[in-house]
Amino acid sequence: MKYCIILRDNDESKKIEDLLLSKIKIEYDDKNPDYVIAVGGDGTIIKAGHKYPNAVIFGIHTGHLGHYANYSVEDIDILIDNINNNTFNIQNLDVLSAEFVTESGNIVNDFAINEVTIVSPLRTLILDVNIDDDFFERYRGTGLCISTPSGSTAYNKSLHGSVIDYRLKAMQLTEIAGINSTAYKTLGSPVVLSYDRRIKLELARGYEVPKDVFITVDHISYSIKDLKCLYIFYDNKKMKMAYNKPEEFINRISRSFLISKK
Repeated sequence: MKYCIILRDNDESKKIEDLLLSKIKIEYDDKNPDYVIAVGGDGTIIKAGHKYPNAVIFGIHTGHLGHYANYSVEDIDILIDNINNNTFNIQNLDVLSAEFVTESGNIVNDFAINEVTIVSPLRTLILDVNIDDDFFERYRGTGLCISTPSGSTAYNKSLHGSVIDYRLKAMQLTEIAGINSTAYKTLGSPVVLSYDRRIKLELARGYEVPKDVFITVDHISYSIKDLKCLYIFYDNKKMKMAYNKPEEFINRISRSFLISKK
């Protein structure tokens, strides 16, 4: 087995890296690792998941928010023992697939651990929203966010979307500054959908198309000039997070958002 380390750029994380390198006994390989230790915050863990999608991710929290991290700085010796003796457990987190198609026929595929968004910051975005093969609504506004249960506490939460239990296999569709008036109507509230649904977002015909539509998958951004449609769905991709002892959903939410640091 092989491992590598991804760091948040701060002094504490670098000190932890030195300790890990001195005590972990298996081979170091940043090309094709079996295990990746992400030292930092949630952003570091998300980046590790994208860079090494087939690896098991160990998260050590040294950032501002450690929602994904299953090990604290005080747990480093436990993490080292878990890796050296292969005694850890794995939690599989559902990952959303995104496929966007351009008018010229190009197809781009990516995946999101937290969320997929489609936005037009300079001009109103007009999208026909389809769920499976059924037309749902014509949306007008800045954009839409589609999140996983684990990502429901990220950007989705700041949009006043629901926080979803990780045990549920679902996705959530949340508006970003939607327009609601006597002339234009959208549902105006987040929609929680079963994992086996398929969302299709299509630029509405007969309206001026924004020059640039931005699609994000977690921290990765695409600028699309001739977008035709965007599909979001689950296709059994997983992010494998390692842990020593499970942390219950309620405790994780409380630790991340409700208990003030003293």
